[in-house]
Amino acid sequence: MSQIGYIAPNMKMAMRAKNVFSKHGIDVAVEIGNIENGADKAEILVKKGVKAFIARGGTALSIRSRLDVPVIEISITTEDIANAILKASKFCNNIEIIGFYNLVNGLETFNPLLTVKLKQVYVKNKDQFYEEIYKAKKEGINAIIGGAIQCKIAKKLGLHSIFLESGSQAIYDAYCQSEVLVNSLLQERQRAEEIRAILDYARDGFVVINNKGEITLINDAATKMFKCSVAEVIGKSLMKVCPNLGGLIEVLHTGKEHINDITSIGAMAVIYNRIPIVVQEQIVGAVVTFQDINILQEAESKVRRKINESGLYAKYTFDDIYGISEEIRKTIKFARQFAKSESTILITGETGTGKEVFAQSIHNASYRIKGPFVAVNCASLPQTLLESELFGYVEGAFTGARKKGKIGLFELAHKGTIFLDEVSEIPLELQGRLLRVLQERSVMRLGDDKIIPIDVRIIVSTNRDLVDYVKQGHFREDLFFRLNILALHMPPLRQRTEDIPILADKFLREYNSQNKPLILSEKTLDILTSYRWPGNIRELRNLMERIFILNTGDFVELELIEEFIETNRKLFSTDVIRSIPTMQKIKEVLATVDNNKSKAAKILGIDRSTLWRWLKNKNIT
Repeated sequence: MSQIGYIAPNMKMAMRAKNVFSKHGIDVAVEIGNIENGADKAEILVKKGVKAFIARGGTALSIRSRLDVPVIEISITTEDIANAILKASKFCNNIEIIGFYNLVNGLETFNPLLTVKLKQVYVKNKDQFYEEIYKAKKEGINAIIGGAIQCKIAKKLGLHSIFLESGSQAIYDAYCQSEVLVNSLLQERQRAEEIRAILDYARDGFVVINNKGEITLINDAATKMFKCSVAEVIGKSLMKVCPNLGGLIEVLHTGKEHINDITSIGAMAVIYNRIPIVVQEQIVGAVVTFQDINILQEAESKVRRKINESGLYAKYTFDDIYGISEEIRKTIKFARQFAKSESTILITGETGTGKEVFAQSIHNASYRIKGPFVAVNCASLPQTLLESELFGYVEGAFTGARKKGKIGLFELAHKGTIFLDEVSEIPLELQGRLLRVLQERSVMRLGDDKIIPIDVRIIVSTNRDLVDYVKQGHFREDLFFRLNILALHMPPLRQRTEDIPILADKFLREYNSQNKPLILSEKTLDILTSYRWPGNIRELRNLMERIFILNTGDFVELELIEEFIETNRKLFSTDVIRSIPTMQKIKEVLATVDNNKSKAAKILGIDRSTLWRWLKNKNIT
């Protein structure tokens, strides 16, 4: 369907227009209609895709008043009027040209040049035609020049009528104007659709108001926040739709923009910007953009994680913790409960007991699982470097600082968890800053005066006795109580000997890519469970790796374990490493406790199941 339509007043004009359009190779939808039914014909064409119309006189006015489409009027040229006057002059000398205000003006000024008397009359609506033509007849007018309606009335009243025709050139000129207008409208609509698409797919909410405070434009994101449709709010007062954005009205009066203000829409906290719309130094409206603060924080968290991806995730979960002993099961139970809270956790235990594994598992069991996990060993960094790593710095904060500064680990952990391993080694000077972070949940970069709020879960660990450290003045008492909200103690491996066979087998399988682990004999397990493991699980893993590399048979060679234990005896004091008790020693202890296996195991410093296994092994001496 063509995009331009022509409503012709009669068949003669319709055929003339079709010839013009055919001559120039253009496609125009042509229908016959007048002031009474022209708008009906145009409405049908609009439904078929016509974007603009060519018409004239009252027909053009009626289409324009009824339909929201552009209407290009066919100009009444002096040539057209001259031809009509010549025709009328053949019948009489008193002629009246009657039409709407869009008819050519000032025709009466030509009377001195004409052989006829010419009168020009304008009407506001078609109902005045009869009255004016009837009046003209009484005044001695013999002929009427005008459109189809005027000519019809003139004939009824017995007057001569001359239809005011439009020439071919006027029709073509009108088409050219309409084509330019349609192309302009299509370009404007395309730009509007592009803007609409951008606004609707943006995560920010956009609302535009006019200088009366009425909403003229709103995007999908905003309607979702307002819980309404576009149709429900367009043309409505912003104050009625969302009073909390009423500050936008202020912009209409002041002309000043306001950036990064905070307000609420329902239960949602949003950050919003208010900007005036100024045309030729006049404020014609204003626009507000706003976004859910939670979405901004999520985006900020992604950016922070992207800046430094190294070490910002937790790979261990509670499923990675092996063991059946009561001690480890209790520890896991408490840790799972701690994961549901937001309180600071203090993990204590000897080196190698798996404190970081538990910290990562707690993070992955918490609602912060999608956030970063940042781990830092406080003992591995000197004081000056530790401070800048934890809190970050701005450009020029100190000699050697990066040109653009650096984000701190606390900021990187925003919306996630930060794990401070060996927290007892933080110097006293920095302990005060750490306490402030715990209390204020905000940080200040070195060399800066701006406070940066953070949302972070803090987990710390130590293998020291912090109570003793506090007494010695090495650790702040107020910081200790702030950290010691949820205490989780990691049992040493010597207190969970039931888990040693399970862990040893697990480690051997990890090192064997063919899934054919070495076999641990009963005697081998007795030796492993009787050893005190000062390095705990880490030490056990190292031993299994050594055995896997050096072992030559299918069974673990005792000599490799004995050599390992003997080496460690030289490294550690005898009160940490003890030898396997002889059967004679076991019997003596059992005799003193009336053969109570539990009491005997406690005196011997071994697990009860280990004692049972030794008693069943007749080869132990």
